[in-house]
Amino acid sequence: MVVQVFDQTNKPIKDIVAFAIPKFAIDSLPSNTSQVVIDQKDKKFAPYMTVIQKGQKLTFENKDDITHHIYSVSGENRFEFKLKTGETKQTQALIGVEEIAMGCNVHDWMSGFTLVVDTPYFGKTDDKGNLSFNNLKPGNYEISVWHPQLDAEQHIQSQYFEITQGLNTLDFVLKKALLPIPTQQGQDEFDFLEEY
Repeated sequence: MVVQVFDQTNKPIKDIVAFAIPKFAIDSLPSNTSQVVIDQKDKKFAPYMTVIQKGQKLTFENKDDITHHIYSVSGENRFEFKLKTGETKQTQALIGVEEIAMGCNVHDWMSGFTLVVDTPYFGKTDDKGNLSFNNLKPGNYEISVWHPQLDAEQHIQSQYFEITQGLNTLDFVLKKALLPIPTQQGQDEFDFLEEY
């Protein structure tokens, strides 16, 4: 199955998260075992946004030459730690299905987002606005798209779709244009407190 995401002018949109939740009885969903890594590079979160399955861990790698103080402002998935140059740290397993907003106490312009979903069927659209879902069984699914700049409740837009045995393509047209991503750059460079 292929999800194609477009804006109101039918222009394909890259880097939109899409995920599929089955709406029929399944004994158990498989677990996604891929590692999700968020770099701190050029005083930014890279990537700016990502998606992960409930129960997985986020890995942070500091590729800058300065310490970062990473934190989340989430309900069930709170984390906070200092990350020195070259260090890698991992969160606990994420337990809450929610959007996690992240920041840095040293560089207050840094922002990033992770969406925690309760399904192994997720990814981000490519340059053509496409995302292929493999190994989906026939049946009814709730297909959702998410982006932190999507101007919708909880930044999500959803619809139901029935997958059959043949090739299935779902065109997803966003109802509103994406809001601008905040500038990921500080106005002034400075040496921070000695404790860092």
